[in-house]
Amino acid sequence: MSQGPTFLSCPVCQAHAAEEIWLEEQWQLVRCTDCSLVYLSNPPSEEELKSLYSFESGFHTQLVDDAASIEAADQAAQDHMSMILATTATGSLLDVGCSAGSFLAAANSAGFSAQGVELNPDTADLARARGLNVTTGTLSDVHEAAHSFDAITMWDIVEHVPDPIALLSQARELLSEDGWLWLTTPNIDGLFPQASLRVASSVGKWPHPEPPYHLMQFSEQTITDALHRAGFEQVVVKQQSIPLGYSFGSLQKMLTDPRRLVYAAAFAPLAVLGPLIGRGDTMLVAAKPSPSQAPIDLRQEESVTDLTETAPTPLLETPGTLGRSPQL
Repeated sequence: MSQGPTFLSCPVCQAHAAEEIWLEEQWQLVRCTDCSLVYLSNPPSEEELKSLYSFESGFHTQLVDDAASIEAADQAAQDHMSMILATTATGSLLDVGCSAGSFLAAANSAGFSAQGVELNPDTADLARARGLNVTTGTLSDVHEAAHSFDAITMWDIVEHVPDPIALLSQARELLSEDGWLWLTTPNIDGLFPQASLRVASSVGKWPHPEPPYHLMQFSEQTITDALHRAGFEQVVVKQQSIPLGYSFGSLQKMLTDPRRLVYAAAFAPLAVLGPLIGRGDTMLVAAKPSPSQAPIDLRQEESVTDLTETAPTPLLETPGTLGRSPQL
């Protein structure tokens, strides 16, 4: 596979200085020395990304078991819906990157008027075959009026896009004043990712970043920073663990594959412990748009400097005057 154009600057803060933290085959993972975002310095081109997502073989690490992943996705859809209902009265909802529609179906059942957008045309067809309202494409292909949605969701999406600030800014424009953006994304600072990185060089594999599919690797700090830059005000983060069935496969698979079994025995305890000490390997994030703050223009150096000198929003339940904050 040929490499696409390199990132000449950090996709979040536009700084040019970065340091390498991992190299796998041709994929170079670097950390921005200004904002600490971890990202691929040499991502695939847009056309290569479309090809990757249309060819599912090997999409995740070889340790993933499809049946376990599907079961975990269905359970996650129900869990996410319960949290959203605690904050948002049923209304209009947009699921970005809706896949085959597990979450959309849960949202419709809960009383939302839900629609989705999905990049993969085959997967979008599967969702439509279930009677779901799904557009093929990206968020830019959703032609609704500004402030049309009471909730927008992005489950494991933001790490896949080359311009996360643009994506989050588009979501902000589509959200109602009292709406919430909900997203999940892996946590590069989690206990499991950091522990597995320490042994990655000796085995030649670090399973957490999944290059080239994941273009970004966020932490609690950097996802909060990105949301503030995109014009969001309240940001609430809950540390979680990726379901063990997704990370390590089913018990049957582990018993027939010694590599799976050894890997799970070594790292499953860390995946469970991580959220308990504030270092989960994935994050659930809720964010409310600021009614007065436009997205930061990253071409204006002064604006970027001012923002980075501002203390981040507390990452706990945040009382506010704009509506209920999520009880994560």
